[in-house]
Amino acid sequence: MQAKDVFEWRQALLVSFTHPGDPIEGRHPVLMFKDRETLQAIVDDLDRAAKAKTLYAEIDRGGTPAAVISLEPKRFVDIMTHFYMLPILQWSQTQIDGDDVRLLQLAAAVPGARGPDTLQTPEYREQAQTGRDTVDQGVADIAVDIVFVIDTTRSMQPFIDMTRDAVAKMARNFSERTQDRFRFGLVTYRDSLAAVPALDYLTRNHTPTLVTAERLVEILARDAKATRVGSLGYDEDVFAGVDAALRQSPWREKSIKFVILIGDASSHLKGDPHNSTRKDETDLRREYDDANVHLLAIHLQNPKAAEDFPRALKQFGTLARIRGNPSQQALEQVDTSQEEAYRLLVDRVTASINAELERTLATKAPVAPTSATVPGTSPAETAEVLSSVANIWRAALIEYIGQSANPPKDIVAWALDRDLINPADRALEVRVLVTREQLSSLAQALDSVMQALMRAEVTQAQFLESLQSVSSQAMKRPDDLAQAQRLADTGLLPAFIQSLPYRSDVLALTDEMFASMTAEQRAQLEWNILAKLEQYRAINDQVDAWFRLNDTDTDSDMVYPLHIDYLP
Repeated sequence: MQAKDVFEWRQALLVSFTHPGDPIEGRHPVLMFKDRETLQAIVDDLDRAAKAKTLYAEIDRGGTPAAVISLEPKRFVDIMTHFYMLPILQWSQTQIDGDDVRLLQLAAAVPGARGPDTLQTPEYREQAQTGRDTVDQGVADIAVDIVFVIDTTRSMQPFIDMTRDAVAKMARNFSERTQDRFRFGLVTYRDSLAAVPALDYLTRNHTPTLVTAERLVEILARDAKATRVGSLGYDEDVFAGVDAALRQSPWREKSIKFVILIGDASSHLKGDPHNSTRKDETDLRREYDDANVHLLAIHLQNPKAAEDFPRALKQFGTLARIRGNPSQQALEQVDTSQEEAYRLLVDRVTASINAELERTLATKAPVAPTSATVPGTSPAETAEVLSSVANIWRAALIEYIGQSANPPKDIVAWALDRDLINPADRALEVRVLVTREQLSSLAQALDSVMQALMRAEVTQAQFLESLQSVSSQAMKRPDDLAQAQRLADTGLLPAFIQSLPYRSDVLALTDEMFASMTAEQRAQLEWNILAKLEQYRAINDQVDAWFRLNDTDTDSDMVYPLHIDYLP
């Protein structure tokens, strides 16, 4: 390779574009500057937003600002479906309105493609300027997968029956354009069998193959029966059902994917022995984002269990967060004593999704606000599409439309990790490029740390002493353990972890820190490690989530853009 094409990349850190949100309220595309000084001057300017708006306006008019090399496409380029690399070569930190922000020097690359993508490149500029509210012919092939995740504990049978009726009504209202585009799934959940074996199952996937609406109605009538056995407490293993829907549903490759969660109780917290996933709502929401699956939650509220509402609403609301607009949630609440209100709500949810698809196919304006009416209803029944459905639909459509966008390549530039005009909005998120071998090594090391924590608890030994007893045989240099003052010095964790410039409570762990921890703090540390181990196993099992940098790379050389939050 020519020297001018080679850059030193000290850590395997890169960034990816965040979901930009809708065209009206979403963030602005990332501008890529020729040098740090120009970007720093704009960031430090008292009228920063106006300076940035001037640059965007000039680009929109067809101009090319001297300081700007390129920009992010206006459409969403998802790194998990269209892999690209934005390695961080250098960075500096400053503040905007008291909040830490980073200026990053990035080298843009796309495996298997060459040629610089700048504002001077007509083909790139044209596609980068194509808006998120503009569709191409690909929308004609759009399909929608909907998986219901339903609580089937003792109190739920009336709501299961009404959900079945709503799906049947939805099927009757399909038009010729929509009837073959929908496929449905059903996952039901209860609670821990270890606590109450008579519950029969924890989760059950009733649709190993996604089915038509008519077939789902039959499955709901025949198989989705609420148990007559009571759970141990009011909370249940909601997270197990949400996790099973993501992992076990046979999603179609290029469909828009929705989960509709229906339940009346909160889930067991992370660390509760009856939480089978070892995860919480934040862990699961991150995994749903990576899989491009959007969740709408219906929380059924029994007035007798009002003390459970705050925890359930926090969990359901986080799971139902709108991607690209974290302040919005696709969350609906219904009083269980108002069965007719639930019937109307679930009718509106299913009809609104059908109406959104109808409007998308008819108008080819899928991300605009809507007041579309529901096909097949009388004037008295006609209602505006639910805002929760409209919001989640727009977020999913922006992902779908973004499949035709291309990320920039073969340039080196400086960019801000926030929106230049609205810096509260994150424009870039940090990831670590890992191979399968690195992820496996990290999982093995964390497993040893977990064993050491548990051993230290039981034997009252020091943490590093316990770590030495469980890990020394597997290490190339076991003497490092005896001399280590903190976990980072042991040589147990992979070398690439220690080279990353990020703060880690686990890496900083010492005998003194462990001894000073309360029982709750130690438990929290163990729960977080167990959750990460579950995530590593899930990532390793995802065949389509790993990418080849070169066509000749072996499976062991494939890479995954791991969220920085997944690290210990």
